[in-house]
Amino acid sequence: MSSSNSIHSSAMKFAVKAWSNGRARAGVLHLDCCPTPIDTPSLLLSTRKGLPLFISPDLLPSLPSPDSHLLHVSPLHFLEGLSMTTISKIGGLHQMLGLHEYGFAAVPRDSIQCLPEANSTNKVGASFETPCGRLLIKPAEYMEMISSLRPELWATLADEVPAWVSDKRNKTSVDRTIKWLDECIALSPVELFLELLLEVLVWKKGNDVPKR
Repeated sequence: MSSSNSIHSSAMKFAVKAWSNGRARAGVLHLDCCPTPIDTPSLLLSTRKGLPLFISPDLLPSLPSPDSHLLHVSPLHFLEGLSMTTISKIGGLHQMLGLHEYGFAAVPRDSIQCLPEANSTNKVGASFETPCGRLLIKPAEYMEMISSLRPELWATLADEVPAWVSDKRNKTSVDRTIKWLDECIALSPVELFLELLLEVLVWKKGNDVPKR
């Protein structure tokens, strides 16, 4: 390894390292809760309310480590059941689920139940189709969820649009996403994410390369 750059927060350290004298780089994510570093890019294990969909929690240690130590969670899953106030009093996801050696990455959408609805999204907030019906989620509401769940990483709200929308709609999407990003940062109790990386993540669906 010829060189490295790292960024620290209260719950993690992210380093970009050169593995040779060429231009190849690799990322390494160190989370306080995980026993070993996680190489990036990394896959996230899908969950429903923080628990894996395909395996019981007691069998999680049988999966390859540390690749299985990063879980994707959608805060929208918790709109049913316990209130955010109750989850916060319990101590967040780790205390509630007993998964103390696993990291959680919170993203508003998932791939099955909570899907963005571009036609219903407006300047106030992002719209999602959920098991509870179509919901409009405002930045303040979303940050209340993040504050209660206490994930290691989280992505901001984004105005996700399909690739076939007009240039005007695409520009509106970018403007709204930047606005919501600023609002989420202002409402965030702690820094749990890297702003630049999240800006890339929330625009990944766009078809305008310069804007991405």
